[in-house]
Amino acid sequence: MPKFVVAPLLILVFAVSLQWLPAGGWDGSWRSVVLPVIALALPNLAYCARLMRASVLETASADYLRAARARGLPRWRITSHHLLRPALLPVVAWLSPAMISIVTGSAIVEQVFGIPGIGRFFVQGALNRDYTLVLGTVLVVGAAIVLINALVDVLRGWMDPRLRDQALAN
Repeated sequence: MPKFVVAPLLILVFAVSLQWLPAGGWDGSWRSVVLPVIALALPNLAYCARLMRASVLETASADYLRAARARGLPRWRITSHHLLRPALLPVVAWLSPAMISIVTGSAIVEQVFGIPGIGRFFVQGALNRDYTLVLGTVLVVGAAIVLINALVDVLRGWMDPRLRDQALAN
């Protein structure tokens, strides 16, 4: 479900019905952070879990895992070193679009929860036709997207030596 559907449902359940958390605003306490964080992260969690499951199932049938079991390595070592690290590569590659979704979706979540932030300033600037504010916001978000992509590429290169060798060959 998209963030603009998840956020009001979370408010309805946890703030209005159960009255566990505040419905909006920003007072600096952990209680005011819980619902916006869940609203931003929840749509990505299901996809991440499905991707990780498929990757682990695919990696579990690899020949090098059978060889590691035949050598008598402990189960925790096989799982942590030989199974999870290669299985995490597709998840790490997916981190870039996921993080960009969180950055761009924060504008919607800020509006729904009444949080003062860059997304709220962007919407107000667009409504007030403040083009310098809109341009500055777009530049900051664009720079964040470029930085996120670069960090994910570096992380993938660190995790998979084949990517480093391929980059050096070019």
